Amino acid sequence: MKPHGNICFRVCTSWVFCSEKRQKCSFSLCSHSLSLKVQSKIMNQNLTPEERELIRLHNAFKKKVKALEQEQKLTEDYGPHLNTGDQLVAQIQLHAKNREIVQQDRERLQELIRDHAVCPKCSKNNQLKLIGTDKSPEGWKSNKYRCRKCNIEFVWNAPNNPWDMISYVEKFVANLEHKMQQEIIAEQEKEQVLSTIEQMKLNLAKLKPVVDASDEDLKAIVTKDLEMAELVNKFRKYLLIEKIRMED
Repeated sequence: MKPHGNICFRVCTSWVFCSEKRQKCSFSLCSHSLSLKVQSKIMNQNLTPEERELIRLHNAFKKKVKALEQEQKLTEDYGPHLNTGDQLVAQIQLHAKNREIVQQDRERLQELIRDHAVCPKCSKNNQLKLIGTDKSPEGWKSNKYRCRKCNIEFVWNAPNNPWDMISYVEKFVANLEHKMQQEIIAEQEKEQVLSTIEQMKLNLAKLKPVVDASDEDLKAIVTKDLEMAELVNKFRKYLLIEKIRMED
C-alpha cells in the first residue's frame, strides 16, 4: 500500500519525547527515564525457560542434599557444588534483570516518536484508528491507520520508530538542502527552510547517541545470553546426573 501524508516543517520539527509526567517538550531527552541505571522492582519474569528450570533443579538439589545430611546418608561433600549453584543462580537473576531493563529501555525508545498522522482525504486526525504497521518502499516501518470518517485505510509516510527516523530525517534534510541549491527561493521562505534544517540536525544530534547506546546495550545482552545459556546447560546436566546418582 502506498504511504500517504504530508510532512510540513512544523511537524518535522515538533517530534516529542514524553517525560514521566507526560508533558510535551520539544524533542528533549529524558535521560532519567532512558538510563539503564534506573532502579526498579523487577521480578524475574524475564527468565528464559532454561534458566527457570535450572533454578528449580538447583533448589530441589539443595533440598535433597539437606535432607540426606540430616539423615547422615551423604557420601561426599556437596558444599562447593551448592556454592557454585548459588553463585550461578544469582548471576542468572542479575542477568535477567539487566535483560528486562534493556528491553524496557527499547520499548520506551519506540514510544518516543509521534508521527502526527492525518487522514489524506479529510486532513483530520480525530477519527483515526491505529490498525497496524507496514513498510514503506524505503524500508521504513510506519503506522497504518483507518479513518472512521472517510472509511479508508492508509500507511503514514513517516517512520514510527527512532531507528528508521534517523535515516528518514537525514534524507529529508538532504532533499531540502538540494532544493535550496537548485531553486530560487524567496528570502522569507529561505530563512524558514534554513531554520528547519538547523533544528532537525540538532534533533538528530540528540537522538543518535541514545539509539546507538541502546543498540550497544542490546548487543551486549545478546552476547551475555549466549554465555549464560552455555553455563546453564552445563550445570543443568550436572544436576540431572547427580539427581540420578542420589536416587540410586
